[in-house]
Amino acid sequence: MRKKRHFLYYAMTLVFGLATIFIIHSCNTDEYYSDELQIEENGIPRKSALSSNIINNTNSLIDSIAISDEFWEFERNSRLLADKFQAYTSTLSEEEHDKLMENLNDDDYMEEFIRKANLEKELQQMNEAKENLLLHTGFSRLSEDERISLFRQYAESHESTDKTLIKTRTEGGDANANSCEAKRQAAYAQAKADYDNAIIKCKQESSTNNYCYTQALANYERCKDIADINYKTCIGK
Repeated sequence: MRKKRHFLYYAMTLVFGLATIFIIHSCNTDEYYSDELQIEENGIPRKSALSSNIINNTNSLIDSIAISDEFWEFERNSRLLADKFQAYTSTLSEEEHDKLMENLNDDDYMEEFIRKANLEKELQQMNEAKENLLLHTGFSRLSEDERISLFRQYAESHESTDKTLIKTRTEGGDANANSCEAKRQAAYAQAKADYDNAIIKCKQESSTNNYCYTQALANYERCKDIADINYKTCIGK
């Protein structure tokens, strides 16, 4: 009788143990399979996968792109390229600058300009960063408005940290000057967003891709110049 009870106890323990292992394995398998279903072949998360992490957030795809290494690398190279372009154009005389603006569609002129400005490396890095952004994130699934929104949010966050509003000798500062500066920073942010979007829209396979980039750069610089002019008008100078 005692042996039977021991055997029954052993059998129940074994069954319970096997059942527990099966349940744990089943849960892990389901979770793994569920995760696999939410990942496309190219490694880009589906919207449903993203939404499960951020409940009721319709911008979860944008959020996932905004925190990706590929997006930050794109923005880093975008800013480096713009800074180097502006550093070179700032050395040009007014006549040389006007000539540049007049010849943005002249391939031979722009090829020589790129060489003189030593932009080859930055243009290549920009091209690679753009390709990685398109291949390894869900960026290509964003609409035009969503792209602009993403670029604008990034630009606004950086413009607000890079610049400070004007302070005068009065304790509260000059409200009008601060308002004018805020408008200028908003114009800068929009210009940066439009510049980034123009870079994205340049055809990747085009042999004149670099010239498309320089056109975007020139327009970005022009928009910032207009913002500066409007700022001076706003403060009455």
